[in-house]
Amino acid sequence: MNRIRLSIIIPAYNVSQTIERCLNSILASVKDTDVEIICIDDGSTDTTLEILQEYAVKFPAVHVFHKVNGGVGSARNMGLLHASGHYIAWVDADDYVTANWYDIISANLQKYRPDCLFFDYYYTCGEIEQARRISLPEDVSLQAYVYEQSLERELKNFLWNHVIRADLLKQAKFNEAYHMLEDYDVLTEVTSSFQRIIHAKHCLYYYVQNEHSLTHTASVNVLWQNIAIVKRRYDCYSKLGLHVSINDYVVQLTTYLYRGNSSADCCWIDRKRKIKQILRKYGKEIIIDSGIPKKVRIKVGCFIIGVDRVLKFLLKIKRG
Repeated sequence: MNRIRLSIIIPAYNVSQTIERCLNSILASVKDTDVEIICIDDGSTDTTLEILQEYAVKFPAVHVFHKVNGGVGSARNMGLLHASGHYIAWVDADDYVTANWYDIISANLQKYRPDCLFFDYYYTCGEIEQARRISLPEDVSLQAYVYEQSLERELKNFLWNHVIRADLLKQAKFNEAYHMLEDYDVLTEVTSSFQRIIHAKHCLYYYVQNEHSLTHTASVNVLWQNIAIVKRRYDCYSKLGLHVSINDYVVQLTTYLYRGNSSADCCWIDRKRKIKQILRKYGKEIIIDSGIPKKVRIKVGCFIIGVDRVLKFLLKIKRG
């Protein structure tokens, strides 16, 4: 059987502190196999580009491309442009992979020839390291995959634990205006094309949490944009007749309400009114959807009855 060529894309911006760990883990995993590692330097102002160029000199599999800073979406688009593999894998420059990452991925691609392969991972934060296992079988139906996506619990909506056929991904384009969820949006676009989805039940990736990352410091405008992105997915899957949980949409709405800073948000009153209308519109669905956890229901209830300020204050104390 012909070997399947894998393209590994790494968007990189000011990651001089972590990029060597990332690349070393990939190179140790792939060994001398037929892969390409495509590193996109997105206009870094530290020594990231120099480090990448040093690796490109030492290792023929490493290919470096430099561009002016345009955000992760533009870096991903450039990576897709240069990828020549049958499948595409993604690694974030802050993270790293296990020693058997490539062997497990390659074995599953050779055996099943899936449209999409995903795998379990390790969540790391400081000294904490937890195995995050996804409660899905090896052979996953599109319906089960979509429902698990919409719960946004175990599967998550990251590209780094997915390996997807290149011809499917290359039909999509990352929105370069997004500051977050650009991978989420593309996953929505390509998921309906999946005919065979395989779950490699191994933890193959170290997802490193950084309290200074955009995920934890997003502005209210980015949070508001995220709501529209998630709503588009909910509408898309609903129109296709797929069973989808409203949980992720409700989580985004409550995240805006309880993490947003009203004093710094000139649109706060108007947006808050819109959110109340949305939650009331989907009230029945929120009540009957078993995928919505209790704490999210409490946040919705407190907001609807008008005691959300008290809960927000208590949450702030808990976080502080």
